[in-house]
Amino acid sequence: MFKKNPISLRLTLRALAYLLSYPDPQRRSALPQLMDALQLEQALTPDRMAEVEALCRHLVSLDPLEAESRYVDNFDRGRQTSLHLFEHVHGDSRDRGPALIDLLQTYEKAGLQFQAEELPDHLPVVLEFASTQPPEVAREFLGEMAHILNALFSALVARNSPYASVIAAVLEVSGQRVQSVALTPE
Repeated sequence: MFKKNPISLRLTLRALAYLLSYPDPQRRSALPQLMDALQLEQALTPDRMAEVEALCRHLVSLDPLEAESRYVDNFDRGRQTSLHLFEHVHGDSRDRGPALIDLLQTYEKAGLQFQAEELPDHLPVVLEFASTQPPEVAREFLGEMAHILNALFSALVARNSPYASVIAAVLEVSGQRVQSVALTPE
């Protein structure tokens, strides 16, 4: 079953954030509970849910070191697939610092104290924040990043990465169209 307008996105966004985090043994062992959480809110279309389930099965089937190595290959080798969203927009320019500060202020205005090990623009952190907001606020917040998410999705598709399904799920949950876009060379 799929709910076009679920009353909550809290579990869905947290599960997607978890799937985009480094797949250490603890995270990989929690994948069945992640699927339960996604099924509970029913915010993903059946096709997208099947893709995410396939990714979970794939991660569980891999040797732990292989799962971790593939994650690094997907997200830590090049700007196009970076999970640090502002890297897609600002790269290493000085503009990234003020953008990070603005994002931190957004978190603080919502009453949250940022204490993550990652930078505030790391997609799992962004999704965790969005999960604390009412669905309409979360959708609007994530919708502002749709162009970055579509570029990330396109880069992952180009690499034949099963993680592209998670980015597509984020786009769909935020009410955005999933579409391939032209990639700029690194």
